[in-house]
Amino acid sequence: MERIGPELFRLEGGGFAAPHLIMGNVPTLIDAGAPGRGPALERELRAAGIRIERIILTHGDPDHVGGSDHLRQVTGAEVCANVAERPLIDRSGWQSLPRVRRLLMRSFFRGALPPTVDRWIDGPEILDGINALPTPGHTPGHLVLGWEGWLIAGDAFVTGDRFHESHRLLTVDRAMARRSVEGLLSRSPRGASSSHGRPAEDATERLQALVSTWR
Repeated sequence: MERIGPELFRLEGGGFAAPHLIMGNVPTLIDAGAPGRGPALERELRAAGIRIERIILTHGDPDHVGGSDHLRQVTGAEVCANVAERPLIDRSGWQSLPRVRRLLMRSFFRGALPPTVDRWIDGPEILDGINALPTPGHTPGHLVLGWEGWLIAGDAFVTGDRFHESHRLLTVDRAMARRSVEGLLSRSPRGASSSHGRPAEDATERLQALVSTWR
């Protein structure tokens, strides 16, 4: 577990996509790793003496929700997601996905059941100091979480020394995804961390540089 910001940590046990932990008034896990990664995340949290009370899913891709049911069962944590993501999470909307993405979803879930969601977020919402920000594009109901000047970006964009867009083949609506990234500039973030890239400070300048590649 790596501390990257104020009461903000990046976990190692999630597999390909890194979950994040916010230790606010309600200890909150952002995303829950790939299918089968729930026990590893449970061990990582237990070793740090942390019992989560909430899980917020940035979106419904398998590498982000795979450990959710296990962690919900062992911790009693409330699971939250954007209501616009419901067709992707409950799989009722899979047929409308681009073919490549649909095939990947089926392959990565490998027969796992859809994750249980206890609370559907409708629009921007503040959950005990955490800003849940709808950022559609990568998926219809993608969320970015804002915390103490940081953005936990999920797959809205990829952080690192140089920010870049999520892969075109995995993005449902590229134009909408770009508009969502542009909207995040108004928050003037000082740091950002995504699921598939290293955390970075000077996030506003890096986001501006990213946006300039398509404007």
